[in-house]
Amino acid sequence: MPALPIIAISIGDPNGVGVEIILKTFQDKTMFEHCIPVVYANIDFVQKQQLLYSTQIPLSLVEGMPKQGVLNIAAIWKDTPELDFGKQTTMAGVTAFESLQAAAFAVQKKQADALVTAPINKASITSLDFPFAGHTHYLGALWGGDALMLLAHNTLRVALLTDHIPLHKVTAAITIDLIKRKAERLSKTLQQDFGCQIPRMALLGLNPHASDQGVIGNQDDTILKPAVAELKNQGILLTGPFAADSFFGQKRYINFDAVLSCYHDQGLVGFKTLAFGQGVNVTTGLPFVRTSPDHGTAFDIAGKGVANHDSFAAAVQMACTIYSNRQKTD
Repeated sequence: MPALPIIAISIGDPNGVGVEIILKTFQDKTMFEHCIPVVYANIDFVQKQQLLYSTQIPLSLVEGMPKQGVLNIAAIWKDTPELDFGKQTTMAGVTAFESLQAAAFAVQKKQADALVTAPINKASITSLDFPFAGHTHYLGALWGGDALMLLAHNTLRVALLTDHIPLHKVTAAITIDLIKRKAERLSKTLQQDFGCQIPRMALLGLNPHASDQGVIGNQDDTILKPAVAELKNQGILLTGPFAADSFFGQKRYINFDAVLSCYHDQGLVGFKTLAFGQGVNVTTGLPFVRTSPDHGTAFDIAGKGVANHDSFAAAVQMACTIYSNRQKTD
């Protein structure tokens, strides 16, 4: 039997639901059959929230190799951070970054096999040490590679050509080269991580009605269609552009292994309408595996014990699956 993967877990913003969904996930003892989890925090911090949420999970302070069948805690602070649930604070941002950095370094140093991140608050964490628009860009800079944001639930997968940029910058950002690069990355990801032998991908149009033959802009005709044609010549099956407004409503996604969306809300409105609370955010194109839940810090319910942990549990399971799939293909 192969060794269980070691999963490094960052706690996200301590004033959000991060630790709650981590604890609820590993309250299910069968999760320990899939991985050896290591949470980057300190044991007092986690114990206090065990009491708050009435979970009963065996905890173990990491001294050497992490143990199987327990929630391992890698101590990264001497002093336990103060909790102020639902509040955006600078200290919470510092705490979130320290946990993320320690967990990401552990994966980079081969002390862990994959990274699962609980949600951060972008306004709290942004600083000179973290001048990024989120996890995806930070990990791309730290680990190297061409990061691609992909949301997945069962066979529904939506990837983004552009992710955390303002809408007014999207059109200028989309080029033939970008489409080709991201489609090539997505195709490889579908093969390597999801077992799709000959990936079939759909490209959503940039303008309403995919430009309507040049009536509503021309980028779909002058940029998207030429990129699709060039990829076809390379043997990469990207079809489109499709009018985005009806694509999900007509369930056209079921004919494809993944959908490539031009911008964040275009793809994720459809995805989260169909799979919110069950989906997983996968950062592809990096040398290591990283997943996260499909939601944010949920400040409005933080500390109340009512957070749904399904997406985080799915993120842990998907990290294990992708790591295993990569081991088979390496």
